[in-house]
Amino acid sequence: SMTSTRAATSPMAEWLQSDLAATTQDWVIVFFHHPPYTKGSHDSDRETELIDIRQNINPILESNGVDLVLCGHSHSLERSYLLNGHYGLSGTLTAAMKTDGGGGREDGTGAYRKNAQGQGVIYMVGGSSGQTSGGALNHPAHFISLNQLGSIMLDVNGGRLEVKFLGTNGTYLDR
Repeated sequence: SMTSTRAATSPMAEWLQSDLAATTQDWVIVFFHHPPYTKGSHDSDRETELIDIRQNINPILESNGVDLVLCGHSHSLERSYLLNGHYGLSGTLTAAMKTDGGGGREDGTGAYRKNAQGQGVIYMVGGSSGQTSGGALNHPAHFISLNQLGSIMLDVNGGRLEVKFLGTNGTYLDR
């Protein structure tokens, strides 16, 4: 069944664990459809697929040094704080689960950096390139949530990964 493919012991999860453990890449970026955190046109507190991803797949991502997770499904832009260890419903997020509770912007609270243990993942929903669908857009895991059309752009330059959200007016609505 489809549910078994999101189990922590499924062939997909075992492949993911093995693949991530074997990588030697400086930046580890993972993308898949269902976001673990969203309050856009979908709600990660209510949809089984999203709950399963958060509970079963996020621990694999976090324990293997993933830097960025890109998802769709909700038709909005949502970007998390630098997170580690949040697998429950939105109301269970604590400050201790934010490896960095700032905005990740150099001209603000500073760029995100993993902690001394190498922990911290950014989770992004970039599902608004073709349409927006609203929603509460108030998940506490997110630094920013926008009901705006736009596209995510990634720029890797050595030890620096810059992520920008380009709006249809030609300006960066997030970075």
